[in-house]
Amino acid sequence: MLCLALVGTPAFAQHLSPDELDRLSTERAGEIGHRNWGPPINPPALAQPLSPLPVPATCMSPARDFEPLYAAPSRSARQVGVAAPQIAVTDTTRDGWTQVELSGHILAWIPSGDVVAYRPLVADHPTGCVVAGQRPNGMIAFSHPDR
Repeated sequence: MLCLALVGTPAFAQHLSPDELDRLSTERAGEIGHRNWGPPINPPALAQPLSPLPVPATCMSPARDFEPLYAAPSRSARQVGVAAPQIAVTDTTRDGWTQVELSGHILAWIPSGDVVAYRPLVADHPTGCVVAGQRPNGMIAFSHPDR
């Protein structure tokens, strides 16, 4: 029933001139009064400088989504996280395991067979990936150079 009522209602704003729309807007603003939108939003802080990682790393991807990361090179070790779509892989390997950096302060292990070349999540995204460094909070930063 409501649907039929809406279909039968003409969109009357389509038939008004810009001057008439401005007049109606001014009238409406007078009816609702002043709006307090709050203080202006501060602009975002400037990007913080990056520092080098404690161990050099290469940008790679896990073979599967949510690949577990371990505290030691063993599936029986404590799981310390899951691999993001891009991971900072070090040159350190041991018994079929590869070391990755979770942050500039935390290292983890992933089976070497579960590490593949970087794969972007979006098809038209640049296929390059570089470990750019770490932020002051230890978060690893990646950059994606143009194709």
